[in-house]
Amino acid sequence: MTPSALTLLAPAKLNLHLKVLGRRPDGMHELITLMQPLSLADRLVLEPGGEGIRFSCSQAGLQEDNLVERAARLWFQAAGREPGVVLRLEKNIPVAAGLGGGSSDAAATLLGLNRLYGEPLARERLHELASRLGADVPFFLYGVTALCTGVGDRVEPWPHFRCWHYLLVNPGVEVSTAWVYGELDLAWTSRPNLNKIYRPPSGDRPLEEILVNDLEMVTTRAYPELGAIKEGLCRAGARGALMSGSGPTVFGVFDSAAQAQQAAGDLPVGNKWWVRVCHGAHILAKRGRGAEWK
Repeated sequence: MTPSALTLLAPAKLNLHLKVLGRRPDGMHELITLMQPLSLADRLVLEPGGEGIRFSCSQAGLQEDNLVERAARLWFQAAGREPGVVLRLEKNIPVAAGLGGGSSDAAATLLGLNRLYGEPLARERLHELASRLGADVPFFLYGVTALCTGVGDRVEPWPHFRCWHYLLVNPGVEVSTAWVYGELDLAWTSRPNLNKIYRPPSGDRPLEEILVNDLEMVTTRAYPELGAIKEGLCRAGARGALMSGSGPTVFGVFDSAAQAQQAAGDLPVGNKWWVRVCHGAHILAKRGRGAEWK
């Protein structure tokens, strides 16, 4: 029986590791990235019925041409159904922050609609639709830490990878992912280098070897405060610090929530800085109306 409403969490993510291996013939970049979902999440409510796709969002400016509506249109087309759903999005993840909020919202839309209407599309088909919406969207279909390759769309779930506690800091600037990749110096990605086998990170490697992001060289050059934030997090007791994705969010890694909370109090915070304590979390979809964290 179709439920009257369904509520899903759309988690943020961190890139614990991001290597750019080179540019592909199609102009996209070949990546290896290790991503982990977070307890920080948007909340999406889906109510079936009526005509068309009716979308509302708690954050102004996200009403037009957003990924949630695009994902819904794509799902209804693939399922061969006439659109009829109300979608309400509560935003908690900052926009253009390197945390994957829009991609996660799109994945939650695909998963939610599929569940509402009796799972007519297989996981492989949802993955295909997700890839058409954005490189990060397939990752969010799985809800666990995963090693992603290709442009980020080939997903290998790592459900047993450790979930740390984090202190996230965003200095209040929006960074365009397209701009960052456009500015990235790929001179070192010569053909001999591309032919070398790259060993991806694993759970048994030291944290400092895992925490790598090739995009930092671009974003920190434009926004030097990001480097200062990384240094501040390490002085405040973080085991390591890194920028997530194309930025500008920087995160510190901690063994406990108490340590992360203490560091948040010790960190000199600017007036426009957004600061959150959270933890890595694998999301479990519940039958019926909601979801919970593992």
